[in-house]
Formats: sequence, C-alpha cells, structure tokens
Amino acid sequence: MLKSDGGFECIHKHSDFSLLDGFGQVEEYATRAKKINMQYLCISDHGMMAAIPRQIRASEVMGLQPIFAVELYVQDKHVGKEEIARLDEADKKEVRKSYHLLAIARNNEGYKNLIQLTSWAFLNGFYYKPRVTHEQLKKHKEGVIFTSCCYSGEIGQAFDRGGEDAANEKLDQYIEMFGKDNFYLELMMLDFHKLKAYNEWLIKAHIRTGLQLEVSNDCHFCNPEDSKFQRYMLMIQTRRTEKEIMDAKAALVDTEGDFFELQDKHLWMKSEQEVNEKYLFRDKTGFSYSDIIPLELFEQAKRNTVEICRRVNVEVDRSIKLPQIPDADIRFREACIRGFHWRGLKNKPLYEKRMKMEWELICRKGFSSYFMIQQEIIQEARRICPILIGWGNGDEAIGPGRGSCVGSLVCYCLGITDVDPVKHGLLFDRFLSESRGGRSMKVRFSDIPMPD
Repeated sequence: MLKSDGGFECIHKHSDFSLLDGFGQVEEYATRAKKINMQYLCISDHGMMAAIPRQIRASEVMGLQPIFAVELYVQDKHVGKEEIARLDEADKKEVRKSYHLLAIARNNEGYKNLIQLTSWAFLNGFYYKPRVTHEQLKKHKEGVIFTSCCYSGEIGQAFDRGGEDAANEKLDQYIEMFGKDNFYLELMMLDFHKLKAYNEWLIKAHIRTGLQLEVSNDCHFCNPEDSKFQRYMLMIQTRRTEKEIMDAKAALVDTEGDFFELQDKHLWMKSEQEVNEKYLFRDKTGFSYSDIIPLELFEQAKRNTVEICRRVNVEVDRSIKLPQIPDADIRFREACIRGFHWRGLKNKPLYEKRMKMEWELICRKGFSSYFMIQQEIIQEARRICPILIGWGNGDEAIGPGRGSCVGSLVCYCLGITDVDPVKHGLLFDRFLSESRGGRSMKVRFSDIPMPD
C-alpha cells in the first residue's frame, strides 16, 4: 500500500533562471509547494544561484523553509581558452561536453562553497557553460550534499557509453571524492526510455555500496499544462524542430546530454500522490517503474528527500555586504568637508545644516564606506573615459546624475552628481531616509561610441 502522508519533497527543481530550460517561476513553485503540503522550497538552477533572493522572499510569504542548491556543470577536462583555440574540431567537441551534478547546501559552510563553485565556474571554467572540475569539487565539498543527478550526470553518461562496469567505476570515483554520508543515488521516473535500465542499475549500486536512494522529478515547470511552453524554449535553445524533439529515435544519436528533457512531458512539480501514480502507472508497452523499483526502496527514497531537507541548516546573512574602508566615518567626513569647500559652500548656513543632517544619517546607518566606494567608481570612470574615447574630460561617461540620489548634498560634494540639490529644492528624503531604510545607488554609464 503506497503512502501519501507528506513523505516527499521536490529537491531537484529549475526556475526560469535556468535560461531557456526552466519555465517555472520561483513564486509559483512556492504557491504550489504550500498547496501540496510540502514544507520546503528547493531551487536547483543550472550553474547558478541567482534565484535565491526571490526564493527567500517566496519562502517567507508561504511559510516554507528554503533549500539552496545548484545543478552544477562538471567537466574535468578543463583547458584554457588559448589551448582550446589550438584544438581540432573533434577535440573541441569532446571538451565542450559537460555533465550534471546536483549540489545542496547543508550548512553555512556548504552555502559558501556553492557560491565558490558557481563563481569559479563562470570566472575560470566557462566554455559554452559555466563548468567546474573535480579538483574544485574536492576543494569546496564541505557542508554540501551531492546526488548522482540525472542521466546527463557523469555516472549516467558512463552507464550510457560503457554499461554497468563503467558506471560502477565512475560511481566509486565519486564515493572517493565525497564519501557515503553526503552522496545519494538519484532515481527518476520519467518517460525517457533509457531510465528503465539506468534505474535498475541504481538499485544494484545501492545494494553494492550502501549508498542511500532518493527520488526526484527533475522539475522544470510548475503545472502539467506548462509542458508545451518549456518545450518551445528548448526548441530555441537547441535549434531543433518540434518533430525532432518528439522523435524518440533522435535520443539514440544525440551527444549533447540534455536531449531527454526535450521529449518528456512529466517534468512538472508533482505532489507525493502524483509521484505515487507515476510509480504505479503502466504504459502502453506494459512497463511500470513498480516492476523494477521495490516498493520498500521507493518509499525509503521518498522519505530520504525529506531527510535531506531536515539535514539542512543554513542561515543566510541578509545584511548589506560591502568592503569596509578603515576608519570609514572619519575619512568620509574628511571627504565631505573637502568636497564642501570644493563646491564653494563654506559659510552658507543652509548648506551646512543640510550637510550635517545627511552626514550624520549616513554614518548612523553604516553607509560611509558605501558612499566612498561610489565616489571611487565615479572618479575612475571620469579618469578612464577620455583615455578610452580619445576626447572629453570624463563628464561624458557620467552626466550630471539622476534618480533620488540627486537629492543628496553629500553626493554633490563628493562629485558623484553635479546637481545642487539645495538650489533646486531636491529632498534627501527620497534616498536613505529613516523611514524608507537603506537604498542602493544605481550608477549608469553612458554608451559612448569609440573612435574608429
């Protein structure tokens, strides 16, 4: 008898930050999670963690606990750009391949390590996709829970190319990297035809190694009716027609790794009841996942998704993070005084009163370093602009200033803006006021044509 008592959490889920792949939005996932009695909201976008601010807000609104994760791209054959340029087309195609790996932050250290991994991937490992190497995974594995991920993972692709022996060899390599306590084997019950044999092997691997199983849905959209929209996005991404996408034979020759997602309409956010139904469903060929996954292991795999979430204890520091300039308040005051004199405002009581009010508020709210950093950015833009374009004095890049920060006398005196807010009756209340709380300053640089 299958159980439907809240013993399943969706821990493999892509939002629209998985560009041209995930169609679901964070907020609708949160709404559905509450509707189907889930307690956690996990987002695991491809190669990035950009959804986290929205994930935190949506979790707070719906009373869920956020689980921070990422589906990493892995390619251990990392080569630099100069070396890639010297490769022939066959080697470039091999180097271009990347494999999927689900990584979930278990604690604060793990959260920082996911940030390190995704940042390194974009800065150092990017080749068509932001990729990480085994070396980086070993370096930043602490506090992270990993899973074998989908058929496009290194283990799944080893199974695809070399069968069980190759998959066992790759799995043992992953166990050596991560250990057994923080690595799970991931079952999937989709319509992709190769998953039958792969899931059968995962059961054998569980018995051989003692690794725990968990079951996921590899969710890419929120509701069943959204399938067609995700398919349209993937058609754009892969430059394939709908006929090619729905033609199962194409999967037999595809080498890009993600093609199974193009053919499957079951990638919506399923409830536990819907997962149970998929487990029992018998297709027109007579196949059912219940034939190859024992009921006891299926129930345990569902419970393990909850157990993974319960193991997570991440507290994200949501305070504003800025480089802190030593003696910031003192140096900020000195810079304001110099700017006050530079603007010719000395012995003007109205300006002195306004400057004192702004300066005290900025220091009290801990924004001294912030304003000085903005000043440095503007000064550098003014300095480099004439060098880059070959003319002007730097004002061309900045302009006089706009937005609510133009109402700041401090910005005027620091040279961030060139508009006298007192003369023009502009109010500082629009920016960094006591009632509104801290605000960020948006700096826009002009798009100046370069000389031929």
